[in-house]
Amino acid sequence: MNNSQPEQKHEINVLELRNYLLKPNTLEEFGKYFSNHFESRMNEMGGYTMGKFNISSVNDRFVWFRGFADMKIRVKFLNDFYINSPTWKEFGPAANEMMINSDNVYLLRPLTSGITIDLLAANDQITTVDFYICNSTLDKVIDLFNKSYIPFLKTLDIHNTTLWVSEMQENDFPRLPVFQDKNLLVQITHYKTQKEYKAKKMLIHQMNTDLKNSMQELITAQSNLLLLRKNYNSLLKKEN
Repeated sequence: MNNSQPEQKHEINVLELRNYLLKPNTLEEFGKYFSNHFESRMNEMGGYTMGKFNISSVNDRFVWFRGFADMKIRVKFLNDFYINSPTWKEFGPAANEMMINSDNVYLLRPLTSGITIDLLAANDQITTVDFYICNSTLDKVIDLFNKSYIPFLKTLDIHNTTLWVSEMQENDFPRLPVFQDKNLLVQITHYKTQKEYKAKKMLIHQMNTDLKNSMQELITAQSNLLLLRKNYNSLLKKEN
């Protein structure tokens, strides 16, 4: 199957951050299978694939982003692809056979409009996903990020970062469960190389005390994923 790419200027208003646990030693096989059999068809149907990743220092995790123009298009896509498409009927069972769990999925919406595929599908080597749990403080944290933290990152020449919160509209395709946490803020940031990421990470840790204290006071818990972009399409071309 040809791996056609989506138009890069399509706007993304719904994002699925999908994190699969695979059976041992199947990561590369699954990645190539996904790229060969699903990626093009999903893009053609409006469920845009915007990056396939490994988690740094973790085996057997396949992470990918899938974006939609809105929730109506999402539910139409999910029914068309998983219920009605010959593609999933033919190739879905073998994909499921390689997975242990596929329910680790966050359903998100952007805090600003105008986020397009090219912002999320850039060919940067490193992507970080930061999860901030803000119990009863989400609005204050968003305000702090917009007024202080994001401007601070820009002084470090970190510009390719976006902020997301949970999409709280009903998940109208319950066959694919998702996390919808009203207290969650997600930051997605891209770095061109591992060297750049390591250098910028050290600079971020040097933020001023006032900003650091404000974040610690308002954010209940924080975790992150360090994602390494993987181009399984290039591996397929080499094999062919």
